[in-house]
Amino acid sequence: MRLAKPHLDIGLFTNDIAEHRAFWGEAVGLRLDHELTLEKGWVQHRYDAHDSVIKINHITAPLDDQPRSGYVGLSIAGSATSHFDGQHPNGDRVRVVPPGTDGIVGIGITVSSPDPDRLIKFYVEALEFEQRAPYIACCGDSLLFVEEGPGGSVMENFIGPAFRYLTVQIFDADAACAQVVARGGRLAQACRTLGEVARYGLVCDPDGNWIEMSARASLTGIIPKPDV
Repeated sequence: MRLAKPHLDIGLFTNDIAEHRAFWGEAVGLRLDHELTLEKGWVQHRYDAHDSVIKINHITAPLDDQPRSGYVGLSIAGSATSHFDGQHPNGDRVRVVPPGTDGIVGIGITVSSPDPDRLIKFYVEALEFEQRAPYIACCGDSLLFVEEGPGGSVMENFIGPAFRYLTVQIFDADAACAQVVARGGRLAQACRTLGEVARYGLVCDPDGNWIEMSARASLTGIIPKPDV
């Protein structure tokens, strides 16, 4: 898959943006790059982590009480003396570690699954991530760690508590979604255009975890075509 950015992004949803701003900005030490209004009552606060974006989606409407996704942890490379190991306000594990810890030079994402063999196969074959070890894959310089445990659930939408989705930045969202589906993924949301910002669609892995395939104009240099 042709990447427009060699880094994964990860997104979560919250009703309490003040708690998350304090956590990501002060406890973890990330820089807020900008805020993006996606629709009325939905503002995305975008924190930079080595050019990966930690997307804190603030929703004013009460979040649905949905099961958690399989994305259960985030590790971020810090300085040589960095160390933080805790939980964000909605309970997923977050670490800041010295560069090179567990091979992490940017970010590492941990996904839990009752069938790790099936899941790593999906990310390597359907999403064309590079396999580094039996249960480790990479997308650019971002690592994905697959561990055995409770997994995601098949749901009608991805808006719910805590980490919910990954974003892969590519050049053609429609083609990328079609390719993932052809290789065994499930189309969860057909591609749509967000103004002149991006064209994106969402697919699901075998456990029901959501993955956004995004062609962002600031990365591709291509203004996305409008919805028909």
